[in-house]
Amino acid sequence: MNFDWIKTRSDFDIEKPAVIDPLKGTQWTYQQLNIRADHMAHYLTDKGIQKGDVVGVFAPNDVALLDLLFACFKMGAVFLPINWRLNPKEIAAVVKDSELKILFYAEKHLSSLTDVDEKLLHMDIDSPEYATIVNPEHHQPFKATKVEANDLAALIYTSGTTGEPKGVMFSYDSFVNNGTNIELTYKFNSDYTTIISTPMFHVLGFNDTVLPTLMAGGTLVLQRYFNGEALNDLIAQYEPSFIIMIPTMYYATIKQPNFNPENFRKMKYVIQGGSQPLPSIQAAFKQYGVNIINGYGLTEAPLVMVNTPENALKKPMSIGKSVMFVESIILDDDKNEVGVGEIGELAIKAKNVTPGYWKKPEETAKIFHGPYLLTGDLAKKDEDGDIFIIDRKKELIITGGENVLPSEVETALA
Repeated sequence: MNFDWIKTRSDFDIEKPAVIDPLKGTQWTYQQLNIRADHMAHYLTDKGIQKGDVVGVFAPNDVALLDLLFACFKMGAVFLPINWRLNPKEIAAVVKDSELKILFYAEKHLSSLTDVDEKLLHMDIDSPEYATIVNPEHHQPFKATKVEANDLAALIYTSGTTGEPKGVMFSYDSFVNNGTNIELTYKFNSDYTTIISTPMFHVLGFNDTVLPTLMAGGTLVLQRYFNGEALNDLIAQYEPSFIIMIPTMYYATIKQPNFNPENFRKMKYVIQGGSQPLPSIQAAFKQYGVNIINGYGLTEAPLVMVNTPENALKKPMSIGKSVMFVESIILDDDKNEVGVGEIGELAIKAKNVTPGYWKKPEETAKIFHGPYLLTGDLAKKDEDGDIFIIDRKKELIITGGENVLPSEVETALA
């Protein structure tokens, strides 16, 4: 299997803008993006990086993450974007657990890497040396390494509810299906422009925005760090077709003096995901005629369910139904499927679901029931098949032999 799809895309869209960095005042075509990745693949190979080795990057949203991502795809290496919001000990734990061979970083965040072996700290992505390596003015093509569909392509770490970092594995097959599912569901095409404000170390930014945009031949606009006022300016300038953010990020945009609802109304899809839907956010935007719809996914299964714009008007708190090629069921504690209106654990079956946790077979076994991923989220389904998230299963309170939801306690105390 040749997973060098950025080369294929560059062959079809040579001069099409692929990535825009407004902060740097620079943009790169698909051809330039492919050349940069080719040069980085040569560089990593010269440094001894081989198929299956983990390549880390500790930086905000930047084209360098795409250089390294596509270089890893070409080489069969494993891409690891690390959360720069973690504390030094947590970062060191991720580095140790992942067994990464080389780490690129943004100098601004270097102070957070004090507990990491200096031998692994390789290069600042904003340095002149880095720019020279990926310079697209000349081209040295890289012959892609053959990979299998189930080979490991990337790791994204999550602490979950235990606090222990777990590397969520993504195969090449899961990446293809993730990007394809979103492309088809949201009708991505080469005319699409998206703005990525959520960090690229998070599936909401990486899997749910970067992959479908570039696979479809669209244009990706980078916001290095999220800022509500700056995002409003970017939306006004670039008129994106699609945006997905966590609810609090929407709040940070609507409260700004430069918020213009007309710019949001122009978008095809405005989605909140990454956490429990907030009705207050939907209500606030609805006053301006902006229809925010709910998407659902988790690190282990990025964006597997979504409401439709039409259905969101009638059922704003629903996460809708499964996207294409995804099957969802709701199970009781005995792993039997529950009936309409009954609460149980949401389980997902899809090709974009993670194969499991890196080097944690016991933890992996706990999250699967046969082919179904157990999400840990309590949900119910109505007579139309629309699903509603209720609470996290681990947050259930057992009292007097009965299961009580935290939300029920909050309602009683209100």
